[in-house]
Amino acid sequence: MRAYPTLAKLSRPFEASLDAVILVDEDERIVYANPAASRITGYGPHELLGRDAYGAMPPHARDALRTAIKDHKATRKEPGVPLRGTSALVRPDGEEFEIEFTAVPLALDGRSSLVVMFRDVTEMKRLAREVKALTQIASQVAFAGSLQATLDKLAENVVRATGTVAAGVCLVDEDSQELRFFGRYGLPEGPDAEARWKEAVQRGARMPNTDSVREKKTLIHFDARKKILDDPLYEPIHPLMREAGWDTVVSVPLIYRNQAIGALNVFYPRGKNPSEAEIAFLTVIADQAAVAAENARLFEEARQKAVLEERQRLARELHDSVSQALYGIALGARTARTLVDRDPAQAGEPLDYVLSLAEAALAEMRALIFELRPEALETEGLVAALTKQMESARARHGLEVTAEWCDEPDLPYEVKEAVYRIAQESLNNIVKHAQARRVDLRLSCGADEIVLEIVDDGVGFASEEAFPGHLGLRSMRERAMRLGGTLQVESAQSQGTRIRAYIPRSNGGAR
Repeated sequence: MRAYPTLAKLSRPFEASLDAVILVDEDERIVYANPAASRITGYGPHELLGRDAYGAMPPHARDALRTAIKDHKATRKEPGVPLRGTSALVRPDGEEFEIEFTAVPLALDGRSSLVVMFRDVTEMKRLAREVKALTQIASQVAFAGSLQATLDKLAENVVRATGTVAAGVCLVDEDSQELRFFGRYGLPEGPDAEARWKEAVQRGARMPNTDSVREKKTLIHFDARKKILDDPLYEPIHPLMREAGWDTVVSVPLIYRNQAIGALNVFYPRGKNPSEAEIAFLTVIADQAAVAAENARLFEEARQKAVLEERQRLARELHDSVSQALYGIALGARTARTLVDRDPAQAGEPLDYVLSLAEAALAEMRALIFELRPEALETEGLVAALTKQMESARARHGLEVTAEWCDEPDLPYEVKEAVYRIAQESLNNIVKHAQARRVDLRLSCGADEIVLEIVDDGVGFASEEAFPGHLGLRSMRERAMRLGGTLQVESAQSQGTRIRAYIPRSNGGAR
C-alpha cells in the first residue's frame, strides 16, 4: 500500500467526525479510516486499512454500487462531482445494516482517490418504513371494507416494514372458537394448504399462536419450523414447512376491550430474530388489526340491519300497494260475477275496474322486483338502471325528475350496485320525508372518482346534526365508506336537500 504524504494533514478534521470517513485508493483499497468508521462498521482501525473497499458489502449492494459509480463517471461533466446514495454493509458478526453515503473523487499526491463519507441509517429507515406502514394501515382500518382484503393488506404492510418473510392474522371463530386465518401475506394458501392445516389440527396439532391468544401476551417461538418438522402431529403440513424460508415466529395477541380476539403472526427469515423495537411496532400493528376486525364486524351488523330494514320497507310497500290492489281486484271480481247473473250489461264497469287495478298492481310488482334485483344493472349497466329507477319514481309518485348521466363507468358490478342502492335509498327518503315536487340526479365520471348527486326541493332538515333518526342516510354513508368513499349531506329547513356520494376509482375498479 503506497504512502500519501499529505494524508495526515487532510485527515485531521475527520478524526472527531460522527460520520464515517474512508479514503479509497485507485486499487479500491482503504488507505484511511477515521474512528467513526471503525465504530459504525465494527472493524478495528487496523482491520480496515488495506481492506478491499467493497469487502464489507453484501453482494447485491456491491454490484449496485459498482454500477452506480461507473454510470456516475460516464455521465458527469465536471470533475469532483460527488455521488450520493444508499447502500448496505455487513458487520463482522454478520449483521447487515443500511448506510447513506457521499463519494467524492479526489486527486491526492497525483493519484486518483475517492473520499467516502457514510452514516448508519438503519434505525432511521426502519422508523420511516414503520411510519409509512402505520399510515397505510390506519387508512385501511378506517375504510374497513372486506375483512379479508383489509387484513391481507395489513399483513403485506407488516412484511414490507420489517423485512420479514411472511405475516398472517388469525381471528377466533365465533362459532367454533378455533383460530382461523383471515389475512395473510407470503404464506401458502388455497384449498390444499387449508386442508393440510385442518388435518393437522384434527390430529391434535396446535397453531403457534394458540398460547399467545390464551395467555394474552406476545410470544416468540424460536426454531418453530424445525419443531413443527420434528413433530409427527404436524405431518400433513410438513411439505409446506420444508419449503418455508423462516425459522422464528412472533405471535402478538389482538386485544379488544380486554378480550383476545386473535393474533398477529410474523415469520422471520433464518438467522434473523426480532428486536425489542420491532416487537413494540408489532404490538401497535396488532392493536390496529383488532380495530379492523371489530370495524368489519360492526359494518356487517349494520349491513344486516340495513337488509332487514329494506325487507320491512318492501313488506310495507307490498301491503300498502299490491295487497290493497289485490283486495280491490277480488272485490271488483265478486261484483262482476254477481252482475253477470243478474244484469250482464252492467258487468262491464266492475270488470274495467278490475283490469285497471290489475295493471296497476302489475306495474307496482315490477317496480318492487326491480328494487330487489335490478336486472338492468347487470345486463344494461348503471346508467340504464338509474334511468329506470328515475322513471319509476316519476310514474309511481308523480315527481318531476331530471337527470344528467355520464357515459357508462367501467366498474365492478358490486360497486355499481352500491351506487344504485344509494340513489334508490335517496329517492325513497325523498318520497317518504321530503314532500318534494322536483328531484335532480347527476352522475359524474371523473378520472379519479365517481360522483352521484341527488338534489330535491323538499322541506329539508338540520343537516348539521349527525343524521338524526335518518337510518336511510346512515345506510347510504356506510355503503359509500365500504367503497372507500364519502357521503356529503347539505340541507336546511324548507330549503331542500343535496346529497353527494364520492366513490374513488382506486377502490371502485378500472378506469
